[in-house]
Amino acid sequence: MRLSGSRIRTLCGTLALDGFALVKPLAQGRFGSCFLVSRDAVRYVLKIFNRNDVKRRKEKLTRESKLLKKIDHPAIPKLIQVFDRDGFYGLVMEQMPGQSLADLLEWDYAFSKTEITAIMAQLIAVMEYLAALNISHRDIKTDNMLWTGEQLSLIDFGTASGVLRLNSRFNPDCWGLGDVFLRLAANCDEMAASSNNFSLAQLNLKPAQREVIERLLYIKRPYRNSQAVTEDFNHAWLKNTD
Repeated sequence: MRLSGSRIRTLCGTLALDGFALVKPLAQGRFGSCFLVSRDAVRYVLKIFNRNDVKRRKEKLTRESKLLKKIDHPAIPKLIQVFDRDGFYGLVMEQMPGQSLADLLEWDYAFSKTEITAIMAQLIAVMEYLAALNISHRDIKTDNMLWTGEQLSLIDFGTASGVLRLNSRFNPDCWGLGDVFLRLAANCDEMAASSNNFSLAQLNLKPAQREVIERLLYIKRPYRNSQAVTEDFNHAWLKNTD
């Protein structure tokens, strides 16, 4: 539900009580709205949840802030403040740099194999960090990743879970990682000869590289822990071996 003009004015006044100023709207999603806000010349992202969702499942919504408080990683936005006043509930978070991978794909940005390797390596490192905290992001997709050309950020922990069952039949983080790779590879001239008839089998990959992606996507025996993903990816992609 999009905030109306009167609600926006109320939000501006409520933000001012904590020294924040609303700069501009950023995005509208199923569960709420995101805004760019500032305080003391520093900009942040404010995520405001829909009122109806807050009424029905506020306890579940608080899970995101609880998980973010446990996390201290340069690729994940820091939680600055929980915002709960005047009928608004949301989170003020660090603004991360870069454009979303989804936007870059929409703009037909051609990723290089070197870039994709760097994105995957950084994302796998973040996944391993989260796994050590017993956290599963559960919504790894191009919309939730920002890329500067060198630095990756993982955002939106709204569906994250505090329990990561590594031995379960399906690990959404591994599958999401494989899906992100395919979407980027489809826009990489070095790996995809043609975007008209794209498939994993047609990608220009070494056997060991292909096997990593196939295991992430559950085409072959799936991974059971993040350490194994890291080891196989480093061996197949960073060490340039078959």
